[in-house]
Amino acid sequence: MSDPDLALVTFERTEGAEHAYADVLDAVGQAPWEREITFVEHHGHDRIVIRGTFAGHYVDIDDEGDVIGRKTAEGVVAGAAIGVLLGPAGIAAGLVLGGTVGGLAEADSAVPELRGAFFDAIRADVREGSSAVMLLASPDHVDAMVDAFANTKGQVARHSLSAEQAEVLRAAVSGTPLAAPPPGAE
Repeated sequence: MSDPDLALVTFERTEGAEHAYADVLDAVGQAPWEREITFVEHHGHDRIVIRGTFAGHYVDIDDEGDVIGRKTAEGVVAGAAIGVLLGPAGIAAGLVLGGTVGGLAEADSAVPELRGAFFDAIRADVREGSSAVMLLASPDHVDAMVDAFANTKGQVARHSLSAEQAEVLRAAVSGTPLAAPPPGAE
């Protein structure tokens, strides 16, 4: 297989990519790239949300991190334990403070491989308040997707990647669940 391309078709508004995708699917029907795409939303306060299929994995990533997890629970328990010494009000304050500290620790550890350069590159192509359809795939699948969005108001940004660059992106999502195979492809 040739080295993959990474393409983003960017739209005004954070819901613009999903609306354009629905319109394109109505027009082109089933296409090989439709199960390989990812939606990117660049919200206010410079927050990026990525969800969909990327490099064969299902991703649902918020670059601010997920503040609910094991570290949050540990923080809540530790805060409550410390708060017991101060009575009922101390328990409540301990729960809140412990949950906050644990949540911040959880957010800092969420998807570290994708935080820096990857999100910075997306910010360069998808400005705040907009969204994009993103595809990492073989050049022929990227060609088909770009052609499908040709009559939309989307702006195309396309990058040819080396095998090493593509592997870095694949490795970054390797801890996420595998995407479901297309119907009949077992």
